[in-house]
Amino acid sequence: PNERCVTMSQTKRTLHTSTPLMYSTSMSRQAGCNVWLKLENMQPTQSFKIRGIGNLCVQALAEHGTSHFIAIGDTNTALAVAYSARQLGVAATVFVPASGGTAPPIRAKIELEGAAIVENGRTLRDAYAAACAFAEKTAGAFVVDSADAAAVVAGNATVAAEINVQLQQQKPAAVVTTVGSGGLLAGLISGLQQCGWQRVPVIAVETHNTNSFQQALLADDERPGAATSDAPSLLPPLESGAEPDCDIRTGPSGRSGCDGTRDSGTRSEPTVATCLLAGATSERAVELTREHPVVPLSVTEAMAVDACRRLLDNHQLLVEVGSAAALSVVGKGLLRQIVPSLGP
Repeated sequence: PNERCVTMSQTKRTLHTSTPLMYSTSMSRQAGCNVWLKLENMQPTQSFKIRGIGNLCVQALAEHGTSHFIAIGDTNTALAVAYSARQLGVAATVFVPASGGTAPPIRAKIELEGAAIVENGRTLRDAYAAACAFAEKTAGAFVVDSADAAAVVAGNATVAAEINVQLQQQKPAAVVTTVGSGGLLAGLISGLQQCGWQRVPVIAVETHNTNSFQQALLADDERPGAATSDAPSLLPPLESGAEPDCDIRTGPSGRSGCDGTRDSGTRSEPTVATCLLAGATSERAVELTREHPVVPLSVTEAMAVDACRRLLDNHQLLVEVGSAAALSVVGKGLLRQIVPSLGP
């Protein structure tokens, strides 16, 4: 009774849902071009994370017979792991730093999915060490800790595949997204290339206090200085101190890390865009920016908050501030400065 029989239907199973692509009349008027919103907040876990994480968990169960998924931190990733485990009928444990009596709101959602919560240490590094130690002594354990896994990138690439179908194969002029560690960006670029949209620029938005991905790109010696697309490169030379107007800027250089990731080097400044905080940057995402046009931008915390409010006012949709950061360049009418070729 304790043995699992993995069926063919399980190996092909997807845990995410196809989300709406909604036309925004208000934002289209503000931007002077057609603006469509991909509503990943409609996923079962209210985040795109279930696409890549779900795909990875399904693969781990089918190929390795995994019986216990392990995640780290009070994050959307951990929630996606907990949801995937419940859907697949296996155990899940999430290791987190000690909360000091006040747990983040997302923890209740993780527990609701049936995952066990283990508090250990004071930092995420402590929690990660405890998770790895637990995995070593637990049969069938699988630690979900990398945005660079091929299954994660492939799962996130389904966003672009859906957009292709929903736009009836009409190529978009640009894709605007937020970026944290870069897992979604890696999937988007991969998906765009699979659709034959190699020259569609991606505008990757962070806030000033979470701009670890910008730092990684500025420190990337192998990245071309100018993107070969209709979009101009907003990456200034590293020695330049110039910053664009409108509270948009590129960040200082970062530094390389180990284990196939880049140390984010992010300043320890407070932020309301907590879902964009990243301890490491996806090496795969950085690699893909060397062959695909990507414009990295950072905006102020206030711009992100304002975009969040406008989304609520215009569409009655409430999302995390970090997720709304991408809308700040749309709402402020800045898209044409970034991609001058945009039409009405």
